[in-house]
Amino acid sequence: MTPSLELLPATPRSESPNVRLLRRTFRSPSAVIGALILFLLLAASLAAPFLTDRDPDLINPGQALKPPSLSQPMGTDNIGRDNWARFLFGGRLSLLVGVIAIAIGATAGITIGAVAGYFGGWVDSALSWSMDVLISFPDLLLALAMIAVLGPGLINAMIAVGIAFIPGFARLTRSSVLSIREQNYVEAARALGASDASILLTHLLPNALRPLLVLTTLSIGSAILTGAALSFLGLGAQPPTPEWGAMLNAGQKFVRQAWWLTVFPGLGIFLTILSLNLLGDALSDAAAGGTGGR
Repeated sequence: MTPSLELLPATPRSESPNVRLLRRTFRSPSAVIGALILFLLLAASLAAPFLTDRDPDLINPGQALKPPSLSQPMGTDNIGRDNWARFLFGGRLSLLVGVIAIAIGATAGITIGAVAGYFGGWVDSALSWSMDVLISFPDLLLALAMIAVLGPGLINAMIAVGIAFIPGFARLTRSSVLSIREQNYVEAARALGASDASILLTHLLPNALRPLLVLTTLSIGSAILTGAALSFLGLGAQPPTPEWGAMLNAGQKFVRQAWWLTVFPGLGIFLTILSLNLLGDALSDAAAGGTGGR
């Protein structure tokens, strides 16, 4: 008789560290609430053409300063433009400012920090000194200085805010690379003849991803707030472009007689930053728990 073969249990596939991090993050109720708020704001902004048929720039003086109603949920502004349409389309720009600014700051900062931490010596000293000079200025003040050089405008505001966030990413990346570069697997890769670029991209940066991901999540909210502040000061989005900071600036003159002109864009900024902070805090707790436990 042919001996029966005993079926062995399948070996479970190991879960990647990034998947484990996400699972730990979304065990937190605050992360779920933050993700839900952010999803609703993103969905509403992206679906703006389907949620309203009104032109956000269409002027109708006969409908000026109308309070919220069923037909116009957020009322109208001082020249009769629909505030709901402007809120939806303005959300696109406000969120875009944060994402693009942090993309600029993260790309430049991670590159500078990785080079400084890996090569050390005079390269590290020169780059770290330049980052220390930049980080001595508050984000908004540094962005204002960049705007003074580049000139007002939405694109220049994104660049200015991005430059203001370079030092934070550079310092965090440098500290992570300094602690990782002496690991055995890095020494082994160097002994096998791997190039510096290969070691940085393959071994160092992937292992520094967790703290950078937390910083990115938290920084997007700060970048949105800084971009809105520039627009509020008239240095970011220019009229008649709908953007939450610019809407706050336009509505401040009518805050007593038309509260909706400042409350709704301010609420949009508040909820966006709140959702990103909830996500960032949960991600930070999950990353810290993953490094210390099983």
